[in-house]
Amino acid sequence: MKKTNLLAIGFAAGATVLLSPMGLQAGVLDSPHDFSTRSWNNSPSDPNSVCSPCHQAHTPIHSGAAGSLVQLPIPLWNHDTSTGPWQMYNTNNVLASTMKATPAPTPQGPSLACLSCHDGTVAINAYGGASAANRTPAETIGAAGPQIGPDLTHTHPISFTYDANLVGTGPNQDRWLFNPDTTQVLQPDSGVFVPGNNMTITGFLLAKNHQLECISCHDVHNQEGSPFNLASNPKLVKIVGTQAGKGSLLCRSCHNK
Repeated sequence: MKKTNLLAIGFAAGATVLLSPMGLQAGVLDSPHDFSTRSWNNSPSDPNSVCSPCHQAHTPIHSGAAGSLVQLPIPLWNHDTSTGPWQMYNTNNVLASTMKATPAPTPQGPSLACLSCHDGTVAINAYGGASAANRTPAETIGAAGPQIGPDLTHTHPISFTYDANLVGTGPNQDRWLFNPDTTQVLQPDSGVFVPGNNMTITGFLLAKNHQLECISCHDVHNQEGSPFNLASNPKLVKIVGTQAGKGSLLCRSCHNK
């Protein structure tokens, strides 16, 4: 969660916005990650909390499926963390793959946090130290919705390093990628779009650390890029729209095709 965007929280009880020189952007409220109206997200000390299913102020539990501590580089992480097993996207199990990067053997950091709800092995309401069995009902993401399962071979590869060393014509380089440190991402010509302070691939999509994770393409807090829209952007994709009549701007920002 970005420091600058935290200032957006709490302007009013019923509205959350991000003030930007380029426009206004909705936050978690009323986005797909707003669970404040769910019956299981209500406690006397923190009724209908927006943040607590994922984060806990002061004393996060960092709980794992077996009760072990799972330290994630996520601010105040509070949700039970999936332990897989996952089938990763790599050159061993993707037919005719020309991928040059090497994904980690398991999802890392932010992607592991995302999969704690989206791989279907942990209930959404398993947070704050209370297991899904102790919450009624134990809510899971349905297969027809945004549940992708633990087989990640059909998704974009995650948890790998995308830096300038990956780009080129060498045997372990990909000539169909742009240099992430110098290439600006493509922004739509029209519609609502909130740019970040650094619009290179590294700055806007790779969180400045050259690691490609789920949050490279999706803004889970709905505060940067293209806002949530049930019709045009139900999956919180960062870049939606067209530039000079051409679409797929998110893909084309990195892939030189």
